[in-house]
Amino acid sequence: MAGCVCCSALKPRYKRLVDNIFPSSPEKGLVRSEMEKLTYYAVSAPEKLDRIGVYLARKLTRDIARHRDKAVFIAMEALNQLLLACHAQQINLFVESFLRMVATLLESANAEFQALGTHSFEKFSKIEEDTASYHRRYDFFVSKFSSMCHSNQQDNNIRLKAQLNGVQGLRGVIRKTVSDELQVNIWEKQHMDKIISSLLYIMQNDTNDEKHNDDGSPVPKEDSEHPSSLAEESFRELLSRAAFANVPAAVSPALSHMDNHKLWTPDSTFAIKCFKIIMYSVQGQYSHLIVKMLLDHLDNHGTEKQHTRASILQVLCAIVPIPSSAAIGPSVIDVFNRLARHLKISTERLNQKDFVNALIETTGVLAGVVPDYQKLEIITFYITKCQEAICGSEDGEGMIFIDKKFASLLLQSLHRISKTYHASNLSTLSSTLLDPLLKVALLTDPSERLLAHNLLISLFDRNQNESRLTLVSSQTDVESMGLVSSAASKYDADFLDRRLPSIYHWLFESFKHDDNSINNFMSLYKCALVLCLSIFSPDIITDMTCLTLAVQGAAIELLNNANQPEDVIGHVSQVLASTASIMLVLAHLSAIPEFQHYVNQVMLSRNSIAPQLMPEHALTGQKTRISFKFEPEALSKVIFTSTAIYDALVGRIGFNIEKLNQPFLANLPLDTLSSEGKHGPIDVESINISFTMGRETSVTLEDGVTPANTITYQYLKQVFIKPPISRKEQMAKNQKVADHIRSVPFEQLIAEMKPDPTIECKKWYEQVINTEANSVEDEGIDPLSKPAPGAAKSNQAVNAALRKGEDVETRQKFAAGTNKKAVTSKNTAKLDRETEELHHETISLSVGRLIQKGRQQKQLTQKELATKINEKPQVINEYENGKAIPNNQVMGKIERAIGIKLRGKDKGHPMTSSSKK
Repeated sequence: MAGCVCCSALKPRYKRLVDNIFPSSPEKGLVRSEMEKLTYYAVSAPEKLDRIGVYLARKLTRDIARHRDKAVFIAMEALNQLLLACHAQQINLFVESFLRMVATLLESANAEFQALGTHSFEKFSKIEEDTASYHRRYDFFVSKFSSMCHSNQQDNNIRLKAQLNGVQGLRGVIRKTVSDELQVNIWEKQHMDKIISSLLYIMQNDTNDEKHNDDGSPVPKEDSEHPSSLAEESFRELLSRAAFANVPAAVSPALSHMDNHKLWTPDSTFAIKCFKIIMYSVQGQYSHLIVKMLLDHLDNHGTEKQHTRASILQVLCAIVPIPSSAAIGPSVIDVFNRLARHLKISTERLNQKDFVNALIETTGVLAGVVPDYQKLEIITFYITKCQEAICGSEDGEGMIFIDKKFASLLLQSLHRISKTYHASNLSTLSSTLLDPLLKVALLTDPSERLLAHNLLISLFDRNQNESRLTLVSSQTDVESMGLVSSAASKYDADFLDRRLPSIYHWLFESFKHDDNSINNFMSLYKCALVLCLSIFSPDIITDMTCLTLAVQGAAIELLNNANQPEDVIGHVSQVLASTASIMLVLAHLSAIPEFQHYVNQVMLSRNSIAPQLMPEHALTGQKTRISFKFEPEALSKVIFTSTAIYDALVGRIGFNIEKLNQPFLANLPLDTLSSEGKHGPIDVESINISFTMGRETSVTLEDGVTPANTITYQYLKQVFIKPPISRKEQMAKNQKVADHIRSVPFEQLIAEMKPDPTIECKKWYEQVINTEANSVEDEGIDPLSKPAPGAAKSNQAVNAALRKGEDVETRQKFAAGTNKKAVTSKNTAKLDRETEELHHETISLSVGRLIQKGRQQKQLTQKELATKINEKPQVINEYENGKAIPNNQVMGKIERAIGIKLRGKDKGHPMTSSSKK
């Protein structure tokens, strides 16, 4: 015994201190007083920490081998206290011993030792070390804790404890390694595959049926240390610390876990929950990577069953609207191109309805999170593909393939996208979007045309009037709808000038389709009025009225020219009912009582004479027998005429009613065939199409002369800009000219030659110069007179000439010889600014209305009246608008031309014969 005391006295101090913390009876636990001495010694001599740790590790290993469980717990408690008390750089050497002890405990088959090692490791993970250890590895702990998460113990309690210890250990590894770049790279695939799959396995096998919030977070429970709750918390913590390059490393194992465990089910409950957690946990600027990886995963599973691919799309739809994913990434078009490619592939397979529906829904959801300007890019991309599918595309062998099924799916996707679009500025609708869309809306079947119509309504409706518009039969019905109109802004000028004529033409052609359904007519009715309400102006009201009359005239002409009228009666009745509803709304928007009264009278006559033409009968699907055998007088009572509308709008400022006297013209910016028979670009401005509206005036008179009121700018372009002729026609024309030259005498050819325009221009110039010179001579001034050579200019020369009695002419030049510039006087500046003191009085608006009234009574345009009085049209325009400065000479000429007094007490009265003199 004495020998033992002697050996103990010879031990180093740190060993004696370590031995003293163990009591004589292990059941008593750690000796606290001796533990305080050991802790003080370790803090005072940190260089001894590594030796203390090695010695404690040896004792723990020996105690485990001898099954001294109490001594093992005492040793680990002492290690934990030393670890928490010592914060020095030398702790790294002590940690190595500590980790060897933890690893020894985890390798044992005793569940209590495993739990003890796990708790010690978790406490260690909370310690912030002063310096990182570059050589420390955690591979063993990742593998061991992952295997504990997959425990297959038969006893449920033992299995839950093992899984809980495994999740706690993985959380410790995550906290210790993820935030320190100098530690081992935990984001490597070998580690992530184990960590992510283990955490998801625990979450997947949740037996407590946890309830979750909208963001995927669990509802708090009494037992917060349940493995599934802890696993989800660890999963969130791992993803929240992921950098840009680390996000794919964490998400790829999750996708593989879904595949391996066949979790892509029709309901996709766990998959949606898992990816919601991912989307909410990662940093917002990285969320588009999740969308990209899901799309990549969808591409890689192109041969899987449709429910698997549909489940991936359901997950995509569930996570995209999450606020943290404000956008779907920089390559928006690439995302939708991939979706369109899957739509294309689905048309080549059978029984893909569920997958196609999921694709269309995903397209709409993805489009809903991007800005409106990107929605327009997406719509342009899809409608271009749709046009290619309808018109066909050539392959390498020159064959043209038409895929109407693919075009139909694209239109359905566009319809879903349009539900998320909010129209604001119509100028953003470019020709690259509208031209193919209008073409597709003319070429497809009625059901596909309806989708295109609805898309156009969404693009035009910036006041949300689509839901308010219903069929109307009276002005009372129109007032009850509560429509909202907005005037065209300066930003809409490009749309009005370049896009509107194409839309007018499309509307006209769309109404003429004989296979239109009632829904088609309703969508066309809404489209026309939504457009009118979005860019409301008197010009738009006039144009839309002309279009409505043209559609009505085309329907009546179709009925008159039909061999068997009963075949087209249904179509014609629906057209007339649609135009009647449009005309009612237009009259209401114009706010002109005469126009509204006339339209109401026509509707009342139609209701009494031909009720089958009323909107509530023709456009509600009721099968009624319709007859159009009306007398001319009766027919004029149930249709709208341009003459009556013209009379109702006469004298109204802002309405260009001259359009009602002319054929309806609309640009035709569609593709045409060139002389070689190939599609090519055309001159939009040089091609027009005219629609007659039933007005009694004819374009050409009996003597072949075109009346002046039909010679418009568009008419002159048709005359001067000839359409291109084919090469064969050009050769024939050249041959005809050559034959004429050979057969006709030379004198006749000289007579047929047109005068040289250069010579004619020279003659005209000389005539103008001579006329100007004569006018100057009449005033006694020689415009070409110059000072005689050697004319006297100095004062001495002038005095000498005076002494000789010669004629002397002197001129004084203002500010001659100075460096002064012409300066505007104060009064001149005031006059230019037209202040209250020096203000030019202009003609009153009442006189302007008298001029306009007299001109219209004479059936003269402003240009014709100006020509009649030898003035410019701008002069008449300024007089009618009250902007002109009164000129008695001009006023007198206007009075004589229109026959109305504009001055004096008799202003507004017709001019008598005495006044005309």
